[in-house]
Amino acid sequence: MKIRFRNIMILLVLFVGGSSCDSFLDVQPKGEVLEGDLLKDAKGFENALYGVYAKMGTAGLYGQNLSYYALDLMAQYYTSSNNEEAEPLMLYDYKNTKVEDRFYNIWCEMYSNIAYANNVLEHLEHFSPSDMQFYNIYKGEALGLRGFMHFALLRIFSEQITENEGADGIPYSTRFSLFAPDMLKAKDVYKRIVADLKSAEQLLDDEELYASASSNANFLKDQNIHFNLQAVQATLARVYLTEGVLDSALYYARQVIQTPGLSLLDYTEITGDMAGKLSSKETVFGIYSKSFAEPVIKVLHNSQTAYSLEMRYNIQQLYQVDGIGNDYRWSAWYTYNDVTKKWKLDKLTDSYVLNNNENSRPAGQIRGINMIRLSEMYYIAAESALKLGHYDQALDYFNELLESRGLVALDERTPAETLTIDKITDDRYKEFVGEGQSFYHMKRLNLDILNVEGKIIPADKKVYVVDIPSQEFEFRR
Repeated sequence: MKIRFRNIMILLVLFVGGSSCDSFLDVQPKGEVLEGDLLKDAKGFENALYGVYAKMGTAGLYGQNLSYYALDLMAQYYTSSNNEEAEPLMLYDYKNTKVEDRFYNIWCEMYSNIAYANNVLEHLEHFSPSDMQFYNIYKGEALGLRGFMHFALLRIFSEQITENEGADGIPYSTRFSLFAPDMLKAKDVYKRIVADLKSAEQLLDDEELYASASSNANFLKDQNIHFNLQAVQATLARVYLTEGVLDSALYYARQVIQTPGLSLLDYTEITGDMAGKLSSKETVFGIYSKSFAEPVIKVLHNSQTAYSLEMRYNIQQLYQVDGIGNDYRWSAWYTYNDVTKKWKLDKLTDSYVLNNNENSRPAGQIRGINMIRLSEMYYIAAESALKLGHYDQALDYFNELLESRGLVALDERTPAETLTIDKITDDRYKEFVGEGQSFYHMKRLNLDILNVEGKIIPADKKVYVVDIPSQEFEFRR
């Protein structure tokens, strides 16, 4: 069926369950209840925002496709001899029916969730900060999430803007409406993303409000599972870097790096820190999820199933290089399978779920998906500073990250090494395995890609741009 924004408005009431583009029938009464009863007080708005977060954590979005699966297959991290869905992604065969269906669902599910954020924002228009203590927080989180989700779609379905300033973009949905918004140029989508994020930044930058909140204000607890001020600033750093506005990218990356309470992990903390949970030190923004662990075990930990993935042929050589130190990430994140004779990624494997030992989980540990981590801000700061000509500053950021991972600083090696964009790229690739970020980085720099067979895939629009689902244009005729 055709993608219809009217249908998306209706199906969004299924946000916690498994919504899809053809599951909209007979749910309108629930939509009316949502309109009239839920969004009328603080508790209703909080529940509504929890719903947006929950939908982001489903398998169709960041629970699988946009974290360790589709985008990481496109980044050439894995091989699979049995998985018929994996091969066309690795080959960038976006015309393959299974691939088309996968990105069709990503498009639908993300826009349905954007619609729900818009519903929150529209209902907030009937209130003011005097009506609800955390009014600005509700509005700031909803605006920030709207910008974040549009940016995710833009990075998948549009050309890299620094390669084509006139690139076509996507619709930017700002109303809970029955009508589809216009298709925009990418540059105009960027303007709207930044506007939403800047508005969110102003609303969430209120230390007094957080400080004055009662200890019983549950909505403000565990801020790393909220799209908080640092999440907004980190996303602005991402957006500006992708757009090529390097001074702003550097500024916002530094803002996050300097946030009290956030710090890079040390060697004693790398092991298991992202294994199905959020880091209390490095997670800038994550999604609480109890359903994330089991699919990870099925796909990444288990072997010889129709769904299992093994690591690319040279993964060990990427981490174990003589003379640069002992990369803690290698021993912490990978295990060798004696049956397949291949390496498996256990970076995301929750050992408590794997061993059916939930009762032993430490108190306060939050199960979930790491969406933005502090290490990314160090890479952004290093790259931006380097391109801006601030070499010493760039080197400092990159060295601090290297040393936290057990590696020797570039200028302390024998012989000393010079910081380059290639070095940043190589380390980023190691750092973000399983997190869906590397394909975006390759696309942003228009890099040739070394595939899992050791062959070079030249940078090309056909590789880096997924077609907007054809149904969207059929509806607009």
